[in-house]
Amino acid sequence: MATPEFDNDLGDSDDYETDLELEESEVVLQQEYDPVSEMTRRYRSVCRRMGVVPASTFLRHLADRELNMDHYGLGPVGTKCIATALKINTFIESLSLEDNWMTGEGGVYMADMLKENPNITDISLANNRLCSEGAEAMGDMLVENRSLRTINLSENKFSDRDAMFFAGAMQSNRHLEELNLSGNEFSEVGGGFMGAGIGANETLTILNLSWNHLRQKGVFALCRGIRSNNTLQWLDVSWNGFDDEGASGLATVLKYNEVLTYLDLTNNRISAKGAMKMAKALFVNKTLQTLRLGKNPIGMDGSLQLLKAVRGNEQSGMHVLDLTDVLLSQEFLDLYTVVRQERPHFSVTHGGVGQDLGWVVGDIKKLRRDPMQVFQDYIWQNHTRVITVFQSFNREDGDKVTREAFKRGIKGAKIPLSPYEIEHMLDKLDSDGDGMISYGDVMAGQKELFKKKREEEWKKYTEVLEERRRRRQVKEKLEGAMDVLDKEPRTAEAWIRALHRMKVKQAPSRSSTRSGSRLGLSRPASRVSSTQPGTAEGTPREPLERAPQLMSVVGSVWKRAHRNERSSTASPVSDQPRPMLSRAGSAASRAGADPRT
Repeated sequence: MATPEFDNDLGDSDDYETDLELEESEVVLQQEYDPVSEMTRRYRSVCRRMGVVPASTFLRHLADRELNMDHYGLGPVGTKCIATALKINTFIESLSLEDNWMTGEGGVYMADMLKENPNITDISLANNRLCSEGAEAMGDMLVENRSLRTINLSENKFSDRDAMFFAGAMQSNRHLEELNLSGNEFSEVGGGFMGAGIGANETLTILNLSWNHLRQKGVFALCRGIRSNNTLQWLDVSWNGFDDEGASGLATVLKYNEVLTYLDLTNNRISAKGAMKMAKALFVNKTLQTLRLGKNPIGMDGSLQLLKAVRGNEQSGMHVLDLTDVLLSQEFLDLYTVVRQERPHFSVTHGGVGQDLGWVVGDIKKLRRDPMQVFQDYIWQNHTRVITVFQSFNREDGDKVTREAFKRGIKGAKIPLSPYEIEHMLDKLDSDGDGMISYGDVMAGQKELFKKKREEEWKKYTEVLEERRRRRQVKEKLEGAMDVLDKEPRTAEAWIRALHRMKVKQAPSRSSTRSGSRLGLSRPASRVSSTQPGTAEGTPREPLERAPQLMSVVGSVWKRAHRNERSSTASPVSDQPRPMLSRAGSAASRAGADPRT
């Protein structure tokens, strides 16, 4: 039987490939060139080497356009791991790593990453304490980077010296559009650097320098730079404390600037004088759309002049005038109503509406009195009752009366209350806010007044008791000190001489002369012979250990007694020095010394 022949050419051929081998080769190629897998591998490798736990959030969003890892506590080591992986990332365009305690070391890692990554256009590294090391690294990076459009470096403890790095970056970088350096420590020197940088920049449109310390000179330097700049549209210099002089410099810029549309001057100690300067600028400026002057003491006159300037400029582009926490006048509101009708797009944010308080200029004390007390005094002086006065106010014989009727009644009764005090009184009586005041409301106000008076009287009474207790303690200390002096005559003698020495060193006065007469000193106490064999003249016979303690006790009591004697002749302590010193004299006589000394 013939053996079948098989063709083994296929089995021996080197070109033979199976479907399985093709699929495996495709998987290998895919794994080799997948950027996400490569970033993951790099990130895990660095984390393992640095002893850091990989962040799952970072791994999940490697292929997204935006990555937000604020408040993750990365630290400089965690930042290094992320920066290593982001160097080859081609997906993320917006990166936010705020409040991660990177320090300057982490800032260097991020700057190195941004030099190699051409895809990130928006980055926020706020509140990371980058300090000078990070500022220098970021400045060098901005000189080389061509992709970033927005960078937020606020609250990183940058100093005046660090502003130099950003000034150089602004002069060299032709792509950055938004720079946030708020909340740092730039002062007048830093403002000078920033002014030089903005003056040479041709692309920056948004600059935030709020919450620094620019002051007057810093703002003046910034103004010089803005005059040379033709691109800056949005400027925030709020909370920099440059007062009216700085506002005057910015007002001069506004007169000629045709680019700036947003200006924030919140809380810069600008008064009505500075507001007048800004009003003159608004009268001619055509491009500014938003002006924020809130939390400045510009007053009613300053705010009114600003609104008049906006209305007087027919070509004004103003949309928003922010006067947060600024008190306005009724005249301002009336004019604002007219402006709103002429320009529906215009709006004002403001604080409360004040009243004309010119009537209190000559009598400030009126502001301190209680209107209810004045009302009650009127009732007592006219020998009438509350119900009688209330019924005279209420012409409709009802149990309630309107605020206007109550106000007319007070004026008709000629109760000495000013318009401001009447409004204050009505606000207290109309506690429910329904616009009606009942007899019960008036009685409740009267009860509250009586309660307040009782509390004040009780407070005065407790103060009197406390004063009596304090004087009693002083008296007890004096009596105790005199008892000690009777038992220790030598110490008393030493105390008298020390007290006299202290008075001799001071300039002589009538009070000291009187004190000396009370001591019974007919001649200097240093001449008192109180020596023993072997001791020097003028020194105590026996230096007792308790002498310093007695000196401090008696000295403090003596000072208190004489202070009370000078302040009040009726003090129970004022009569004590004479018997105390007589005891001291008797003690000295028992010791063998002349009692007159």
